[in-house]
Amino acid sequence: MKPHCAAIFGYNEYSKQIVKQIRGVYENVGVFVIDEEEFLEAQNDGIVADRFDLSDNWQSIEAQFDVEGLIVFCALADDAENVFLTISLRATFDKLFIIALAQDNESMMKMKSAGADKVMPILQIAANVINDILTKPIMTQVLHDVLYEDSLLSIIEIEVKDASPLNGQYLHELHFKRDFDLILLAIVDQELATTFSFASKGHNHHIDAGDILVFMGYTEKLNAIKQWNDGVSV
Repeated sequence: MKPHCAAIFGYNEYSKQIVKQIRGVYENVGVFVIDEEEFLEAQNDGIVADRFDLSDNWQSIEAQFDVEGLIVFCALADDAENVFLTISLRATFDKLFIIALAQDNESMMKMKSAGADKVMPILQIAANVINDILTKPIMTQVLHDVLYEDSLLSIIEIEVKDASPLNGQYLHELHFKRDFDLILLAIVDQELATTFSFASKGHNHHIDAGDILVFMGYTEKLNAIKQWNDGVSV
């Protein structure tokens, strides 16, 4: 059964974009927050949020949603809390579809081990990237497949290494779609600040070591560019 209702845990930069984009898609969308600050912020944004704590037995979830058609976003700001939340939900609902957000690769592995069906790496830029590409209907479907379906597509981030062939090049010199069959979603420029982001279109960025590139594509293609960035011939 495809999801027809959604529960979002957390109210932060990324989860705000999730709420914004899916409120018109699912019949029933609920937002759950763990602290007073997020509760008040949701209220100020006109979002009805429910309070919860990590010791909940989730009876409120069963009362509010058709669990068989429910998709859950574990989007708490703290990775350790997200892991605990994922474990707790999975222990209660064995067939629940869970998408968990993680700050780094180590946390991604923990989320997967905790029972998440999909784990998404998060940069400070992620919300803006998702918001930008969701304005394009075809990309909306692609992203939907990446998130919700058993898709071979994934989204990854790559930090440019000192010895990488990417280091020192300009974007207009590179053809990621032609050479790797990948879509470059965004870049974080380490010289400007780790929170600064821009879409690649129309910007001839000079790539330096430490920059972070966000790609979407098939797993084997993503592995190929990761090896190339590491200096391995492909």
